[in-house]
Amino acid sequence: MSKWSSRLRIWTEWPSTRMEAKLLIVFVLLILVPIALLTLLSAQRYTQTIERNTVSYASELTDKMIGKLDDYTVDMKKISIIPSYLDEIQAGLKQSNDYYAKELEAKGTLTDKSAADDTVRLKIQRKIESSIYFMNNIKEGTSNIYLFDRYGNSYYVIKSGGVRSNLSDYYGNWQQIADEAHGKPVLVSTQEVTTVNRKQYVFTVVREIIDKSYNPIGLIAVDANISVITNIVRDLDATTHGTTLILDEQKNVIYDSEQKYLLQNLSDNELLKQVTGKEGSFHIGDKDHSQLVIYRKSEVSGWLMLISIPEKQLKSEALRTRNYTTAAAISTMCLALVISLITIFALTKPLRSLVKLMKQVQSGKLDVMFPIKRRDEVGMVGNAFNRMMARIVSLIDDIYRIEQRKKQIELESLQRQINPHFIYNTLESIRMTAVINDDPEVGQMVQLLGQQLRYSIHAGSETVQAEQEWEHLRMYMQLLSYRYGTRYSLKLPEDPAVGKIEVMKLLFQPIVENAINHAYDEQTGDLVISIGYRQAGGDQYFIVKDEGSGMDQKALQRLRSMLDAEQMPVWEGRGIGLRNVNERLKLRYGAAYGITVDSVPGEGTTVSIKLPIQSKQGGMTL
Repeated sequence: MSKWSSRLRIWTEWPSTRMEAKLLIVFVLLILVPIALLTLLSAQRYTQTIERNTVSYASELTDKMIGKLDDYTVDMKKISIIPSYLDEIQAGLKQSNDYYAKELEAKGTLTDKSAADDTVRLKIQRKIESSIYFMNNIKEGTSNIYLFDRYGNSYYVIKSGGVRSNLSDYYGNWQQIADEAHGKPVLVSTQEVTTVNRKQYVFTVVREIIDKSYNPIGLIAVDANISVITNIVRDLDATTHGTTLILDEQKNVIYDSEQKYLLQNLSDNELLKQVTGKEGSFHIGDKDHSQLVIYRKSEVSGWLMLISIPEKQLKSEALRTRNYTTAAAISTMCLALVISLITIFALTKPLRSLVKLMKQVQSGKLDVMFPIKRRDEVGMVGNAFNRMMARIVSLIDDIYRIEQRKKQIELESLQRQINPHFIYNTLESIRMTAVINDDPEVGQMVQLLGQQLRYSIHAGSETVQAEQEWEHLRMYMQLLSYRYGTRYSLKLPEDPAVGKIEVMKLLFQPIVENAINHAYDEQTGDLVISIGYRQAGGDQYFIVKDEGSGMDQKALQRLRSMLDAEQMPVWEGRGIGLRNVNERLKLRYGAAYGITVDSVPGEGTTVSIKLPIQSKQGGMTL
């Protein structure tokens, strides 16, 4: 740690005359060295990048190929369900089942045939096979469609590719597969079949045929030539320069573009031991014959597609790119070095001038200015320096004027302290005179007025507990009672905890006074003013409500406009005290807080006071 600290100290303590050397080292470290390192890393990692891109691109192609295969197999399964909806096929299969059931019951075997039997069988065959023509041509690539009754008798129409010569050998396996599937289609892996013309490879969809009463009446097998897969995969192999292998869920080879593993089972093959999950990639082979294998598994058919790409195809492009990158990096480093030297000498001259000016400011000379000759970064710094100096000079003048004004305000404050004492003493003299003259009511009124005046203008905290505000309201209401009797009454919250809440001083009295001055209606009788409290979200509300005459919408809108106006409008109506309270709330707590007024003519007016909930107010946690 001390070694690095000493090196850092040497760097920071270099004299200003070595600024060019410092900047040159910085440019070398920030430009030349990173370019060299990036060139080296890019040359080493470019093969991995190409591999990732190849994997990504081949994966997209694989997904498309699997999607096409899935669509094809889904269409084959859709073909296999057609007999369950064609009355003609169902009627023919039922006749076939009935005929051979009677033959089997009568003769105990199906081998004896007569001319009359041949006629019946031919009639059934024509009835069933007449519906097979259009099914054979629904999907391109389907070799043949075979229908069987419950006794294994087959019905089909010969296409140009021919039919299986050993069809009866497959029926038993197909029947077992269909019975276990209970009416669902089953995809059978690739098989080598022999026709009259040649051998060919097909894969099959087998399904049990069920009538409308859900009774099995036969079996359908839909063959598709493997050339369908070849047509789909050919473009994939041409793009990746690799080979494709497709296996079913039992690891039987469905398709092999090299024709090396076709029809084999690769359960024990070392290649498949590296396949984990539904998709991925891995490497196989030695250094000279290494291959990248990308695999994907179909969610529909369960088939696994593996693409093998020789790594020579990947590395050849990487080697060419590495040579181009190295040459470009050397050229870039030379150009960057030249530009760095020019930039260093262009930057140091104006920076030194700025440093000299800063040293003059440090010595106490404030009337300095940086000459701005251009609008680059150095010019921006110089402009900021000039503004900063102008601001410093302005602040010094402001501080001087503020100190002078502060002294003046302190003198005025001392002078104002004399006036409240004079008022208190005068009111006390009036009260004593009333007592001497046996007028206790006037004395009590003067005493209450003095207490209210003392509470209003007494210096101290800007906030008080709500119960102090309410005591102030009670004295105010008592003063009114001397003149108006029981015309006005006040209801306060009964919860003692609410009285402990800290509120702004003189918060409620202007609102109550506004209600008394404007809400009383002689026709409705006495005026009741109530104060409620509630919490909502992170805020708290005091609600001052009167049951007076209320306001119409025009008057209410004028009052709201007056509360929201930036300057006090010239208006002698209600709301002067409300505006005062609203402005004090916003100044103290922020623009989101204050008062809102709602009123209905004949029902009264409601003033809502919105305050933030403090973490702890007057001993009450909110």
